[in-house]
Amino acid sequence: MNPVREQTEYFLTKGLLALLRCCPATIIYGICRSFAAAFHLLAVSRRHITMKNLRLAYPELSAKEHRRIARQAYDHFGQMIAESAMVLCGKISREGLKTLVDGSDLPKLQALEESTEKGILFITGHLGNFELLAHYTGCQMRKSGTVIFRQGTNRLIDDRIVTPLRQSFGNKVIYKSRALPQIVRTLKNGNHVGMLIDIKTNSREGVPAIFFGKETLAMKSSAYLQVKLDVPVVAGAMVRVAPRKYKLVVLDPILWKDDGRSVDEQVVDLTQRHHAAIETLIRQHPEQWLWMHDRWKR
Repeated sequence: MNPVREQTEYFLTKGLLALLRCCPATIIYGICRSFAAAFHLLAVSRRHITMKNLRLAYPELSAKEHRRIARQAYDHFGQMIAESAMVLCGKISREGLKTLVDGSDLPKLQALEESTEKGILFITGHLGNFELLAHYTGCQMRKSGTVIFRQGTNRLIDDRIVTPLRQSFGNKVIYKSRALPQIVRTLKNGNHVGMLIDIKTNSREGVPAIFFGKETLAMKSSAYLQVKLDVPVVAGAMVRVAPRKYKLVVLDPILWKDDGRSVDEQVVDLTQRHHAAIETLIRQHPEQWLWMHDRWKR
């Protein structure tokens, strides 16, 4: 990125965060939800992708139901932006975050942590508030967690604002490019890793899988790690249950045992099981998934 542009964006971001610190939460929510509604209305190509995805995933529903889910999904996206902004500007602290979340499923993770010397691989998708999910588990787990993120184009914003914020909740950050060796070391050392696995991928990083009844390419990295390292794998999400209220949802661990087949064959089967778990979570809260993402593009 051009250095002048990089610094300009950085100082504008700092100024915006300073302004947000002076605004009440209701104003921040109102601005972000209005932005999301406008985006739904004006971003025609994204709206078309959203509706195409909903028709693929829920062919049994009417067009009216598809439009309802789409509107709610964009509104949820606006609320998530508002909450991320409030975390960035310090309006949601570690202690404040705990009051927003029903953590009744947290003992499942803590019991699994106590039962193994290996790190837990926590898989999730772009469902609910995945940023708050990382922050909350980072605060609550005994061992340190590591989250995988795609690095932004502006290094100043990443290095001075976003990464320090993510680490302030107890997590470490690994950027996606060339992340696998670091992930392996982290899990072998007994620390936890969180991965978003529901994005589209290519034939080098993915394998064919059925997702919502349709074939697509699915990320195989979580399955590969489970087969090679035999680490416990759990799927979960942080879902909205009321305005400004969330619930941590943790499914049962995804079990695996070496059946003697080749690694590649077992990875394909396990990838399907991992994505089936994510689909289960999405079907419980379809209005909170990122339908605007072109998930079934081959």
